[in-house]
Amino acid sequence: MFGRPDYREIEHTADVGVELQARDLPSALESAAAAMFDVICDVESVERRLTIPLTVDAREGDLENLLVRWLTELLYVHQSRNVVLSGFEVLSVSRGTLEARVSGEELDPERHTIKLEIKAPTYHELLLEEREGRWSVRVIFDT
Repeated sequence: MFGRPDYREIEHTADVGVELQARDLPSALESAAAAMFDVICDVESVERRLTIPLTVDAREGDLENLLVRWLTELLYVHQSRNVVLSGFEVLSVSRGTLEARVSGEELDPERHTIKLEIKAPTYHELLLEEREGRWSVRVIFDT
């Protein structure tokens, strides 16, 4: 997933959330990541100058936990490396492990406006499920 995903932002008390649909599980995970970063900073302003390989582990078979751990890992990369991300490629998902490659660039305050600081994805109203051949995602973020 590169560029702005098709998602709907949802209001939730003092927090913010996103809802989206995807054709398969890897696309759902990629789109959730892209939507989170688009809430943080306009992803279309972020060039893909660096690539970071990631492995995320969760309890086997717990896809919702894997989604939260994936988004948490991406926020950690964003905060610890002072980067913004705009490219998300899930290479494989199996038995609670996700292998991915993400891309972006160092945060440049002259080109990147941080719209909202996200502290963490939450389990509140979390949804990651397949229905009739489409994947539905809903994530509420602590801001």
